[in-house]
Amino acid sequence: MRLFRYPQASVLRHDSAALGTEAVYDNTVLRHYAFANEWFKVNITTDRAGRFLEAPTTTDVPAFAFNCDIAIPMLRSGGAVHAAVHAVDLSADVLVRADGTTFATVDRAGLDAARAHGLISAREHRFGVEGLARLIDLIQRHALVSFLNEICPFGPTSALPALPMAVAPLADVPLLRPGQRPT
Repeated sequence: MRLFRYPQASVLRHDSAALGTEAVYDNTVLRHYAFANEWFKVNITTDRAGRFLEAPTTTDVPAFAFNCDIAIPMLRSGGAVHAAVHAVDLSADVLVRADGTTFATVDRAGLDAARAHGLISAREHRFGVEGLARLIDLIQRHALVSFLNEICPFGPTSALPALPMAVAPLADVPLLRPGQRPT
């Protein structure tokens, strides 16, 4: 499991409803949003002025500024938040252009395959499919940017450099293990 750690100054919001963080990676600001009641997480790249930056199109991936992971909601344990960006990612992604409305769904079949192979529960699959539909609805209604802006407003930032990523065995976070996580 990859662990992304943030100094307190990089935490924009941390409460029972949402987590918002930001850090600088190679002169680009990465904003991360996780939610207690949503089956998706959102990573956004911006410049220091808060303008959305797109990763260029490659042969496999369209250009995007928003990388939305279909994933279980954030889990809290004491003062820690386990946003489960990678540990309990449900495979499907939605990549959204800087306009906030042009998007592509990537690896939707991976969500079904994860269920078929027993990697996720029937409940996680069902809510993952519903989370994907909710996210696409927000995008199609041109409401994704305003939804995120209400959580943590966009604008100029003094984001700090990212701390080094750590790696830990999943056994160190029992709350996220299959068969033990509440989802």
